[in-house]
Amino acid sequence: MASPLISRLSSRTGSEMTIETRRCLVLWDVDGTLISNSQSDEDLFVWMIGDVLGPQDRIEHPYRHGKTDRMMVREYVMANGGSPEDVPRAAERLVELSRERFAAPGEREIERGVVQALDRLAAAGHVNAILTGNSLERCELKLTSAGVDHGLFDRSASFFGQTSDSRTELSEAAARLARKRGLRPIIVGDTKADGHAAQAAGIEFVGVATGIYTVTELREIPHLLVVEDLESGLVTLESTLG
Repeated sequence: MASPLISRLSSRTGSEMTIETRRCLVLWDVDGTLISNSQSDEDLFVWMIGDVLGPQDRIEHPYRHGKTDRMMVREYVMANGGSPEDVPRAAERLVELSRERFAAPGEREIERGVVQALDRLAAAGHVNAILTGNSLERCELKLTSAGVDHGLFDRSASFFGQTSDSRTELSEAAARLARKRGLRPIIVGDTKADGHAAQAAGIEFVGVATGIYTVTELREIPHLLVVEDLESGLVTLESTLG
């Protein structure tokens, strides 16, 4: 019987899976997975709108989790009375504000078990990379603030959100790269959007309940494994990936 905190289910049948031992391309989400979520990101979008569109009596907040930066900038601008012509300047301003906010260490915190998970998966021969809705620069700013070494990830196998409106497009590109390199792609994330993007691209999903969703909620979508956190779930993650 599965642990109350850990589930290993087939993404197709819901049955116990036969574990593959092929080397994996482990594609890590950032916010809520590698590092803690924070109110600061919403603040940045509010300031972005004020700076680009002028003072607002009220800011409309599109749903943010699981979306790319490019999509969120466009949605914030359009929801608050802007036009498509305002989007490029808004995107620039978001990066500028992010540089200011994340300049000092400690703005974000690393999630428990992350360093050990990265080290042990790499030691087992797997490739750690990033798949995030953040732009490349905003991703690096956040990781630096949390004290995460960028060198732990293969940049050439990573995918960032400044190039696409769709997280699924990023996942599909990752799946193509993994096939080209002969690797088994795995997405590790904390939201249902991460899981849906993985499923759409034919990638297995490992859910980590360190973000806005619980273990029970993440088990509601197709998954290979769901863990409470990377500290308590690391041994099971290692055995599942081989």
